[in-house]
Amino acid sequence: MDSFQQGKYATWRDKKLANYNTNPESLFVEIKAPFRLSNAEKKAISKNCISNNLSFIKIKPQANTRGAIKSINTQLDLVDFDQHLCVEDDGLVLIENNKNSKKELYITYSNKALNWHTDSYYNQIEDLVNAFSLYCIEPAIKGGENNWIDPEMLYIKLRESNIDIIKALSHPCALTIPTRQDGNKIVRQTSVGPIFFIDKTTKKPKMRFTQRKKNVVWLKSSEFEEALCELNNFLARGSEIHHKYKLTPGDGLICNNVLHNRSAFVDTANHQRKLLRGRYKNNIGHY
Repeated sequence: MDSFQQGKYATWRDKKLANYNTNPESLFVEIKAPFRLSNAEKKAISKNCISNNLSFIKIKPQANTRGAIKSINTQLDLVDFDQHLCVEDDGLVLIENNKNSKKELYITYSNKALNWHTDSYYNQIEDLVNAFSLYCIEPAIKGGENNWIDPEMLYIKLRESNIDIIKALSHPCALTIPTRQDGNKIVRQTSVGPIFFIDKTTKKPKMRFTQRKKNVVWLKSSEFEEALCELNNFLARGSEIHHKYKLTPGDGLICNNVLHNRSAFVDTANHQRKLLRGRYKNNIGHY
């Protein structure tokens, strides 16, 4: 099992439940000057990420959108960006339905639905992404909504239901993503690790998860299979900790790698869904 002993867990749980915000729309922080965040704006974003692991932001149209988003993230101490294959020099990547580049190999850069996952679940356990940002340049004509769940709240739900679920999902070999090769070249080494674990830095529950069907190996044990089934059933049936929001132009979010999915969407020749994403190794700074 993870190292979250019952006494410490109970204290943390009570504080978490007391501070958790059940209304996602109240997590919005309006940013007046993206290149010069006020202390109040930084504190508000940080407070939301402490209570809900997620904060929405809203900014006015910018001549330099990428620069504005990079600046916001930098001011929140998000600078150690994930060096994935599609990332650009500023640490950001454009999320769109792309059929004419290396991006077309990945479902993220398509108009298909994305099942529940945390970002970069395929990274090595010591090299996981701890935070990411999204900013909406243009939403889809139809679809493209995201659902979000705070992994800490999910941990509480499952542990309070049956602590054996958490024990099974915390097995160090729960989820394996096999080596990925491009011809004879190894693009990514095998990644093995738990679904739930206690983060060494924050001392809080973190999650590494995907509902992908291919190129994934689950632990073979009856206890784990039952626990995984309980997890997937909870995700499918919805609850008060499931939140849906479709970002509109000027909307963004900054989060500590919350669990999320995306519905399929429709583009037209003159209107294409475009979001900017950044992924980072550290958590949101506290102010």
